[in-house]
Amino acid sequence: MRISAGKEGDHMARQSKRFVYFQPNQMDLKDNYGDCQIRALAKAFNVSWVEAFKMEIPYCLKYQCNNIFDVDTNVRHQILAELGFSYHGVSVRSGKSRPTVDEFAKDHPTGTFILKVAHHVVCVVDGKYYDTWDSGSRPLYGWYEKEAI
Repeated sequence: MRISAGKEGDHMARQSKRFVYFQPNQMDLKDNYGDCQIRALAKAFNVSWVEAFKMEIPYCLKYQCNNIFDVDTNVRHQILAELGFSYHGVSVRSGKSRPTVDEFAKDHPTGTFILKVAHHVVCVVDGKYYDTWDSGSRPLYGWYEKEAI
């Protein structure tokens, strides 16, 4: 599992201080795999990529989908509730913009969350967001909060 405060060789001028490079997939050496949901689960549960993948398999078989974020919204909420998450939607008033991943991380200094943005999910843990790229500017559509045990 590779974790760092920024990806080596990453020359993004305005990388957020809340972004932490996170790549638990030992086989994806160039960050080309579309496995954001597995990376997010791995970080949220502090397990390996393989363990997170195995968590998804029963749901993928049951709902005949390739990942738990490629299902009907209500089914996704049900699956993540079974995994210990509660859903929070984002309501945006007319003329206002959606909060971003970076803003969400800043406003949530404690807790574990999986954020849903357009065509992507990312995990936030204790005010930092963990991803293979700085997704901090992406607008937030909703989030799943891991319930405290």
